[in-house]
Amino acid sequence: MDRIRETFNDGVMYYGRNKDILSDKKKIIGKEFAKEGKLFFRELSIRDQDYRVADGIGKVVDMKIKTVYPPSFKKVAKHNLVGKIDGSIYEVFKVDHDSNYLYFYLTKVGECSGE
Repeated sequence: MDRIRETFNDGVMYYGRNKDILSDKKKIIGKEFAKEGKLFFRELSIRDQDYRVADGIGKVVDMKIKTVYPPSFKKVAKHNLVGKIDGSIYEVFKVDHDSNYLYFYLTKVGECSGE
């Protein structure tokens, strides 16, 4: 029996972290997105259970996506991740995984200009 291959062509998520922008006097004056990599994704429907989990930690689920679990991502710290999809910035508040796939739960936190 042949394995069914999934397609991840709903979009690209650039993941990274928000870095502080400092003034000459070392005061934080803003944040900028520092890209660490990219993942192609498939958008999933959000279940009622997902809404309850997010509500329990004080978040709102705006998007749930599924990506391939690349071996290089096993070394990436999954806390404080930020994702950028089509010019929108999302906070990654939860990452589930199995042996082949990652499931990202995203909350929209803003827009950004440029790539």
